[in-house]
Amino acid sequence: MSRQELEKTLQRVPYLAALGVRVEEVKPGSVVLRLPSAQGTRNFDGVIHASAVFALGELAAAVALGTHPLLVDVEPLQKGSTIRYLSTSKKDVTAHAEVTREMVDAVRGALDAGGKAQVEVPVRVMDGHGEDVARLTGLFGFRFKL
Repeated sequence: MSRQELEKTLQRVPYLAALGVRVEEVKPGSVVLRLPSAQGTRNFDGVIHASAVFALGELAAAVALGTHPLLVDVEPLQKGSTIRYLSTSKKDVTAHAEVTREMVDAVRGALDAGGKAQVEVPVRVMDGHGEDVARLTGLFGFRFKL
């Protein structure tokens, strides 16, 4: 999927369109998403709201899984997320997520053996200077697509 195709798909979701999420980079199993610093994403103190940072991180984890070619026949189901906020940002932030070959092998192995598969997808949310704003881990279970 191209950057433009993914961005068009994300913009069809009203919440994501309202946040203004943009796709910076997409490769199979890897994504960089941008959340602009705008009136709708900032809190009373002028920094990007924690809930917007969380939404961006969760989305990046899900998109990274959804774009991996070896996972096209399975559906990721979000089971939970944990986040650690490290700093604030008044500028745009980016979320970076990547699904490794080891993650895919663990999911495929568990599903092929008839078991339940789970994977944790780490996400770094950074400001424009490459400083960490947050670290998020998305926990996903899987089922075969119907």
